[in-house]
Amino acid sequence: MIKQILQKIPGGQNVQAFVGTSILIGLCAIPVFGKDTKTGHDLFSQEKPQAIVESESKLRKDYMDTKKEQQQQQQ
Repeated sequence: MIKQILQKIPGGQNVQAFVGTSILIGLCAIPVFGKDTKTGHDLFSQEKPQAIVESESKLRKDYMDTKKEQQQQQQ
């Protein structure tokens, strides 16, 4: 079926292979670019989820505040 469709494309066998490969890669990319997920929530994401980034910054801020308070108490 696919071979019959590709044979209808004008051009040589190389052109047909290029078009078929391009279509296949495009179809495989649809789930990657067409999803509605938050940053860091998909399977292969290298980014941290936004909730974790916010909690880390809050913890860092709280730690720095307590450290400043301890330094003020020592003086």
